[in-house]
Parts: sequence; structure tokens; C-alpha cells
Amino acid sequence: MLKLVGSRFHFRRVVPVPLRPILGKSEIWISLGRAGKVEARHRAAQLHGQMTDLFEGLFSVSDIKQSSDSLTSPPEEIKSTNEEYVLKKELDARDTEIRILKNIIKIHENLRITGVHNAEKIAEIKYKETVFQHTKNLLLFTLEIGEIEKAIENFRTEFLESMEDLVRKLQISSAEKEVLRSEIDRLHNTLVTTLTKAIEATTSRPAPQSPTPYSEVALPVVAETQTKRQSKAPSPLLLSAALERFLNTKPAKSPETQRDTSRTVALFVQAFGDLPVREIDGKISGDFRDVLFSLPASHGKRRNLSFQDEIDRAASQDVPLLSTKTVKNHFMRLSSLWNELLRRDMVEKNPWSKWNFNLSNQISRRAWKQEEMNKLVNTPWPVGSISNETFMGITMVAAYSGMRLGEISNLRNEDIQDVEGVPCFRICAHPEDNWSPKTDAGERIVPIHSTLLSWGLLAFQKANQKYLFSDLRDSRDGNRGADFSRAFSRYKMIMDLPPAVTFHGFRHTVSTLLRNQKSDIREIWIDALLGHESSHKSQGATTYLSGIDLTNLQTTVEAIQYPDFYLGKRL
Repeated sequence: MLKLVGSRFHFRRVVPVPLRPILGKSEIWISLGRAGKVEARHRAAQLHGQMTDLFEGLFSVSDIKQSSDSLTSPPEEIKSTNEEYVLKKELDARDTEIRILKNIIKIHENLRITGVHNAEKIAEIKYKETVFQHTKNLLLFTLEIGEIEKAIENFRTEFLESMEDLVRKLQISSAEKEVLRSEIDRLHNTLVTTLTKAIEATTSRPAPQSPTPYSEVALPVVAETQTKRQSKAPSPLLLSAALERFLNTKPAKSPETQRDTSRTVALFVQAFGDLPVREIDGKISGDFRDVLFSLPASHGKRRNLSFQDEIDRAASQDVPLLSTKTVKNHFMRLSSLWNELLRRDMVEKNPWSKWNFNLSNQISRRAWKQEEMNKLVNTPWPVGSISNETFMGITMVAAYSGMRLGEISNLRNEDIQDVEGVPCFRICAHPEDNWSPKTDAGERIVPIHSTLLSWGLLAFQKANQKYLFSDLRDSRDGNRGADFSRAFSRYKMIMDLPPAVTFHGFRHTVSTLLRNQKSDIREIWIDALLGHESSHKSQGATTYLSGIDLTNLQTTVEAIQYPDFYLGKRL
């Protein structure tokens, strides 16, 4: 009997009752590895024959009488054994899932605690570095003051000696000498007093008290009166320090509030750094709002992706973004912290309040307008890791097929095939590279638009290369379109396009063009071309090629027409 357990097939054979005392088993299970269903059946047939030979051999060398049905257990016993085994396997699988989920929860909690702890340590290190730098500056300033005083004393001595020498040469009376010395002393004292006042004005600010180990470092001995005057400006209050001081140390705040606010602050620090609270104004809070609305809802779940990689992934793929409610909650937590700072006059205003979070204000990606496509045609592609030729090829395919960036980036030379005399893209899974279309409907045939053929797309096929766009490279998570997505985001900034316009917008553009056609193009053809799950449930709708004639798909593709969109002809 062939059984599928998880992703592996297993061979199961019930041991005849008379032979069970000899073999010590009531049934035999053998894993068939990761063989496919056809291969598994073949192996199971071989194993069945071998088991039969084994049982017959045991009967022949023993005094057990073999009945006609001795090699096969009663159906009731087989059914009971199967049910017991399946139930046991299901229970074991559920127990394993529960253990895995508990481990995941534990890991996430440990990561959260570690993240908060690291943020605190980073803030403490920065504070200590600032205090140490100020202490160093103070020491240098003290030494400079000592050098100035020594220079003044030397000047006074030399000045007095020169004046006395002058008096001796002039041979004036003792009374005149005394008057002259008095005038010299008065001028000297005036100079010293003026310089001292200037130094006191510079060092009159109180020095911050540092609880760090640097306060125990031995400082040069200076006069007590000078030490009292010498000071420095207090270090600015950083966001992480404000969180720890005014929220996480308050027993009135629930652990959930402290945890959620810590996550929000960690997200802000990841995006903008640990800024002083007085420097965080309405512009920064607005930028943070835009960043949040650009993040995918699954942010943080792919720990091998950087912050910018997550934003680029959301911009290039059709993935859900953070909800308006989630963004609003982030702002409410920061606003609560700022209210505490306001009461203590530590900030001028609360930049996190009075923001509008209606659903209508959330950025939604849309189709390209004609003027925006004209701007793209007339704006040179910047020099970088993605060549101008590859940029034009990927963009033209997107505009004249509606394919996703991930589908275009993973096209292989072998995926361009002639189907019924029509050049087509074959979009299918490549398990060996751990890539597959987004949905089951994503596996499909897309006829190549005549504009792409005349433009020269097939020239991208190179005999010694695996992929159609061979200069793209895999990112850390195997995403071949990641570099292009980042480059296109920078290109958008050069063109000064709104956030709602993205590369994925070409897919919206194609869908809009086709659905607004004044022709007999059917909705089901459009869904099949774009790889959308069809709302129809007929067999013709669920099988993209057998249910929809290739001619209809080609008619649908050729209906994609633009008034004027054509990137420079390939050489």
C-alpha cells in the first residue's frame, strides 16, 4: 500500500498473522524518500514483490501452514491498522506543529527583548561617548588656560624687567620710579582681569553629572575656584533615552504598552537613527508616516531582508502594506510619549498629534498616466549596476504584457517558446532555483506582443546564459528583481513621480487598458493573461490553455496599445 505522509511517500505492507511472531512486527513501513508519485508507485511495486518472496520463503522453512490468504491480513484488520496509524501520525504532526509554534513565539520574544536591550545599550554608549568627548575638551581647555596664565606671567616679568631697565637708563628719581612701577602694575592687572573675565564667561555653564565610569578617571589637579567655574553644555536627550526614562520605568504603564511603544521607537530608530527629541519635528514625523505606509504588512518576518529591501519589495511586488490602523497606532504611542515630554518642557510641541488617518489618505498604487509615461521615455536611465539595455527590456515587457517584475526577472531563455506558431512567454515554477509564480493562476502562457518582437526582445537570448536578462543578480533572499527595484525607485525620484506610481503600476496600466477596450475581449481572457484567479468556476476558466484558445490570448495581448510609448530601439 502506498501512503503519502507530509511531502514523502511511504510503502506499507501488513505482515501475515502466522509470521508476526517470527518477524516481531505486524506491519512493515519503508520511506520512499522524495520520489514523485509515478516513481513511488514503481518502487512500491518492487517492494511488494520482494515482501511476497520474503513471506513465502519464511513459510517454506517453517512448519507454519500457509493458507491462501495468509499473505494478506483481513480487510477489517488492515482498515483498523490504517486508521490507527493515520490518527497517530496526525496527532504526532499536531504535536510537532505546537512545539514549533511555541519555539517561534519564544524566539520572537527573545529577539524583541534583545532588540530593546541593544537599543538601550547603543543609547548608553553614545551618551558615554559624548560625555567622554566633553571631558576631553574640558581637559584641553584647562591646559590651554594654564598655558595662557604662564604666558601672561612671563610677559609681566619681561615687561617689568624691560621697564626697570628703561628706568635705570633714564636715571629718574626714586619717586618717579615708584609712580612708574605703580602704573605698570595697574596696566598689568587690567590686562589680567580682562582676560580672566573672558575665560569665566566661556566656562560659566554648569557641567553635567555623568554616572558613567569616565567620572572616576583621574583629572589633572587645578585650582578649586577654577574647577567650580569650568563646565559644559548638557547632552541632548535621545529618543531611546526618553523612552526608558519616561515610559519603561513607570509602573503605571502596562507591559503591553511598554512593549508596543518600544517596538515603535525601534522602528523609528531603524529608519532615522536615535535622534535627539528636540530635533524631531513635523517634517520628520511626516517622513516616518510615509515610510510606514510603504512597508509590507509582513515587515520583520523576513529577517534576512534589510529595512530598505522590505520597502523595495513592497514597491515592486503585489503585497499588502501596513494598514492605516497600524500606522495610526504607531503615531498614538509616540504622541503619548511626547505629551510627557511636553509637560516637562523638554520639547516645544508634539509633532505626532493631529494627523489624519482616514482610509482615503492611504497611498494606493495606480496605473501610469500618459504624461508620466512620456516623462519616463524622455528621462535618461542613470548609470549604475543595471544597464540601460536591461532597463528598457524589462520595462517594455511590463508595459506590453502586464507581467509582474518577479516573473520578468526570472524568465529563462528556455521559457520563450513557440506555441502553435506564436512566440510566447512560458511562466512556470523553477523548483531548482526555489522560485514559483505568486499563485496557481500565475503559471500561464503569455503571447509576446508584436511591438516587443519588432523592438528586438529576442536578441536578449544568449546561448551561454541561463536567464533572458542575464545581468540581474540574486539578492540575499534569492530575489532576482531586487536590484532593479531599488534602481527604479531611485529613477522615480529623478523623474519626481508621486509615491502612488510604481513599477508594479504597469500591471495596473495594462489591466485598465484592456478592461476599457471597446471590443469583444472577455474578462476571463484578461484574467488568464495577467495570471489572476478567475471569478468563474467553469473548467474553461480554471485551465488557462485548454480552456482559452491561444488565439484569444494573442488578441488580448495585441489590444495593449499606447498613443506614444517606445523606449529607444535596441541595437
